[in-house]
Amino acid sequence: MKYLHEFADNIWLTDGPIVRDMGAYFTTHMTIVKLADGAIWISSPIPVSFATLRSISELGDVRYLIAATPRHLWRLDSWHTLFPEAELWASRPTLFTLQKGHLPLTGYLNDTPVNAWRADFDQLVFKGNPLLSEVLFFHRNTQTVILDDLIMRNPVMRGKTMTNLIFKIGGIQGPQGGVPADVKMTFLNRRLARQSLERLLSWDFDKLIIAHGACIEVGAKQYIKKAFRWLEK
Repeated sequence: MKYLHEFADNIWLTDGPIVRDMGAYFTTHMTIVKLADGAIWISSPIPVSFATLRSISELGDVRYLIAATPRHLWRLDSWHTLFPEAELWASRPTLFTLQKGHLPLTGYLNDTPVNAWRADFDQLVFKGNPLLSEVLFFHRNTQTVILDDLIMRNPVMRGKTMTNLIFKIGGIQGPQGGVPADVKMTFLNRRLARQSLERLLSWDFDKLIIAHGACIEVGAKQYIKKAFRWLEK
């Protein structure tokens, strides 16, 4: 597919526009997965060209649109217009949830995979933070974990001095990146967070997809362990 990057078997990524959030600029991309039954599952949809939309439609029927983190809920709005028959699923709303108007959500995501993608994914809500109710997915066949805002590896941006400074201070500048400093501070229940991390590390994964920055194609479990070492304190 010319407009899609194949990350793993039946998983594609495509880049979107740079967005501004809370004073900083972020690169974006979304994840497209072809499920075992042929349906297309999309996480954190972004504005794309008509040619990219056509490439996605050629993969199969778009049936599921996912906003697994509070800051991405607004992204479902335009995609619901494009694919009105697709089911909309989101993480539990928090004070940080961004939303445009009313969205006819099919439901909120939890620790149990939805029946429609149970054969492909396991999932968990990373608990312990009242502001970031993020859901992580584990694609078993490709040993890939998909997450959005919990980890970032933002590239240095030319001409964006303040953004680069924010990224550096926040510990989310590539190539290493990690869990944003402000997110770490809002994990008020470390016990629940450690339980979530334990379950995440129980998955047999080697690849990691993130929404902001470079994804990891090998050695992702070791990267995750290092990124969450602060939880041991």
